[in-house]
Amino acid sequence: MGALQIVGVHGIKQGSSATTAGLTSSWQATIDEALAADPAHAAVEAGAVVTVPSYQAVFPRTPTRYLRLGSQEADAGLLSEDRPIDEEEEAFILRALAAYAPSAVEDESPEAGLTLGDGPLTPRIVRRIQAVDRKMGKGVTGRLLWFVREAHAYLRKEETAAAVRAAVAEALAETGARMVVAHSLGSVVVYDMLSHGEAPDVTTLVTCGSPLGWLAGRKDIHSEGMRLTVPAGVEWTNLYASKDFVTGCAGLSRLAAGVTDIEVNNGAFPSSHDVHRYLDKPALADLITKACAA
Repeated sequence: MGALQIVGVHGIKQGSSATTAGLTSSWQATIDEALAADPAHAAVEAGAVVTVPSYQAVFPRTPTRYLRLGSQEADAGLLSEDRPIDEEEEAFILRALAAYAPSAVEDESPEAGLTLGDGPLTPRIVRRIQAVDRKMGKGVTGRLLWFVREAHAYLRKEETAAAVRAAVAEALAETGARMVVAHSLGSVVVYDMLSHGEAPDVTTLVTCGSPLGWLAGRKDIHSEGMRLTVPAGVEWTNLYASKDFVTGCAGLSRLAAGVTDIEVNNGAFPSSHDVHRYLDKPALADLITKACAA
């Protein structure tokens, strides 16, 4: 039996040096360590090969693109250098942040000049940020805002989304992988592909730190009010950390049909969203071992 081929789909904010070779090596090392940590999986270690195609070259280049989640630069207010927010994106951001403070009362009176750090945002966004911070903790929203904006960039620009999906589809075709591990926005990318029949050979899907449960960006890839679903024959497992705010601190089973949620402990935010905190979990090693035996 040949090695189990796995395609990993990364999230955003990987950094300018995050090449396919670099991402693949990093993910492979963490998964190998997780497999080697338990004698029950040790025999599988050499038989699981991970490929993580980088799509950074086709993603919109914005000043905040290369800031790491929770970095000092992000907290310092470098959002001021980001692209302007138009009405459509404002609505997207407000709706996404509302998932964290659904009972927040909007004050629609104009508040010109209200800002977050050094970067001017619309008054409505700033008020929503303040409401979320009051509920979730000061500074949480500043660390989430870049994620919401980059998710919007993927979902709004079809040419960008198509190029991202093409990079993943190429890796699936070249490796013949039937197992996909998708982190963060990567889970939105893969769900998009499965919904459009662009990953017909995938039989095992593992999502980690997925925002699919709350992200307003489900528009265009999912009809609101309907349960999330993947094609028949795809076994879907979702790993989530209760302190990972990108997931809405919850799993997907309440909104998705046929998914198995597994809660893991990744520590406090923002480390709780780190891809390697998900990849090193015994639950993923178990799933890889199961796929190898299939």
